[in-house]
Amino acid sequence: MKAPPMASVPPVTDTAHPDRTEREARARWIVLVVDDEPEVHDITRLVLGDMSFAGIPVELHSAYSAAEAKALLERFPDTALMLLDVVMETDEAGLQLVTYVREQLHNPDLQIVLRTGQPGMAPEREVITGYDINGYALKTEMVAQKLRSILVSSLRAFRRLKELTRRSSGGPLAAPGVAASSRQRAFEEEFGEAVDAGTLHLLAQAQVHLGSGSIAAVELMPHWRRGDKWLGTAQLCEAIRDPELRLRFDEWLIRQGCAWAVAWRALDLPPFRVSLPVLTENIWDCRILTTIEQQVTQAAAPRGVLDLEVPETVMLGEYPRVEEAVRMMHALGLSVTLVDFGSGLLSLPQLQRLLPNQVKIHRSFVRHVVRDRERAAVARSIIALAQTLGLTVIADGVVSEQDLQFFKWEGCDIGQGDLLAKPTLVADVGAALLSAQGAPH
Repeated sequence: MKAPPMASVPPVTDTAHPDRTEREARARWIVLVVDDEPEVHDITRLVLGDMSFAGIPVELHSAYSAAEAKALLERFPDTALMLLDVVMETDEAGLQLVTYVREQLHNPDLQIVLRTGQPGMAPEREVITGYDINGYALKTEMVAQKLRSILVSSLRAFRRLKELTRRSSGGPLAAPGVAASSRQRAFEEEFGEAVDAGTLHLLAQAQVHLGSGSIAAVELMPHWRRGDKWLGTAQLCEAIRDPELRLRFDEWLIRQGCAWAVAWRALDLPPFRVSLPVLTENIWDCRILTTIEQQVTQAAAPRGVLDLEVPETVMLGEYPRVEEAVRMMHALGLSVTLVDFGSGLLSLPQLQRLLPNQVKIHRSFVRHVVRDRERAAVARSIIALAQTLGLTVIADGVVSEQDLQFFKWEGCDIGQGDLLAKPTLVADVGAALLSAQGAPH
């Protein structure tokens, strides 16, 4: 049974537009990627393209030379972060651009992080001491999680510098973060009202067994429409800071997951899991575990039907308590999927002790994998490691036949992506799957 075609999700992007007002133009974090390798731009967009910070979206701009970067910096003087290659049109083009920003543009606030694939041309010790930069990394170290961490820490530093500048100049910002905190509270209150009113949109996307083409799981994907923008799980995870509000959202999502799991089990369908992305960072919190137990019991959801998607960063929390929480979830009949896998932060002994049921390869290592040797090597390593530990592997973001064949050949168990099944409204999933039974794959 092949998963049916499903309706696409409205894009959650914030692109530059010449007709935007000045106020609208400020409502984004501008990140400039400067590198002469197109693949670097592609991967950066895959990882950071849908991110936000403090409820404000990230807007990526690309420059393929130092000259192009200068033009973009003049056009967008409020650029917050520049991810900068060293060797481009010349061996020192990147370093010369750093000097240009600091000494000619007199811009001390812009966060500059050097990314180099040739450390011999720009040794870290010499560059850090000789140039006014904010970070240094090798391209081979730029896994998804590290790239996200650099983004968040850089934007946080940029915001702090801007707030200090406004205070010292007698601007309207009376104390650090006052205006931002007010906006954050309003944002979270509005989201809380949407959760309580049940007005969030719930989409679903099938995960497909690559061997048989049958449905392995259906992932529920909450979306919140705020004005003319759609915020998905990744954006909400970045924007919602209040732990109580995160817990309320998770309670709502678990109720939804249990209800739909029971409803779909009542249909004449082969069994599959219902996968839920959680926002709660402290998954060992007794309240979330109690909520799971209560909802599973009340809904009489069969054992093994619910799956919780937990980011790798959450697994790195208070490790013994995380391990105990995973064991309790297993005891309740839930499976656990480690998502965004491939950042390299979890050690092998930790992974062996935690033993999630599934690992999901981050889409930055999945999309167009056949075009990039390093991406392919990472994907192969993850599959081999998971198979050694007896874990199921999910490739997230399959969009081409070539990539699908790659993961089939490498022995990946499950695939997820628009090529296999596009997202649809959750209410339409049952009918879509019923109509797809018996379809060739």
